Amino acid sequence: MIGIGLKKDKASRCDVISKKLLDKINKEELLVGEKLPSEHELCTMFGVSRTSVRAALQTLRSRGIVGTVQGLGSFVQRKEEPRKGQRKDEFRLSDITSEKFQEFFEFRQAIEFRAIDFFVQRADATDRQALKEAIEGIQLAAQKNDLAEFSKMDFVFHMALIKGSRNSFLYGAMVEYQVMFKHYLSEISRLSEKPLTTLAEEHLTLYRSITGKKTREAKQFLFSDNMFYYLTYFRFRTTE
Repeated sequence: MIGIGLKKDKASRCDVISKKLLDKINKEELLVGEKLPSEHELCTMFGVSRTSVRAALQTLRSRGIVGTVQGLGSFVQRKEEPRKGQRKDEFRLSDITSEKFQEFFEFRQAIEFRAIDFFVQRADATDRQALKEAIEGIQLAAQKNDLAEFSKMDFVFHMALIKGSRNSFLYGAMVEYQVMFKHYLSEISRLSEKPLTTLAEEHLTLYRSITGKKTREAKQFLFSDNMFYYLTYFRFRTTE
């Protein structure tokens, strides 16, 4: 193992590890939304015990830099400094509370996750074309750095997916709450520190999983993505 000249006491080791990880994040060697190496990999990387690695991750979690999802690992939530022109607490400024985000995501899981299965089984050429046009619209909006158009096409993409399930009840349920759904998607894009081009690439990954009939992969991606946004932007939101 390659050590990093750490002192023997655990507090010092934790401090050195957290600072080195933070430096990688601030230098964008680790990007917002990117999964960190596993605890085992970090132990090998820094030549320390798992206890020291866990303490370092807890330090970064307490500062809102890193978030951990059980069973999935730890992810970069944000850089230490806000992007230019952004207040340090802006990532919390949304009218969607933590509770409402969780409730709506549960609703979305019940509708959209099932729709993924049905889309793969039932979608016809028209449905597949609609989804293709939506993903192309997302890519174009990202290239233009047009947040409003990106949010619009993001909504069109997800609604095309649900409509392509060929289940009128699933589609009708989401149509009933389409205003909330559109706002929910728009807030995620607005609050994200990721460039629109990165968000567009993430949508392309989801699109390829769906069209490649990798339903489990698509649902896992959606779940991980939404958990990231919950941990980063909505976890501390309460009713004003």
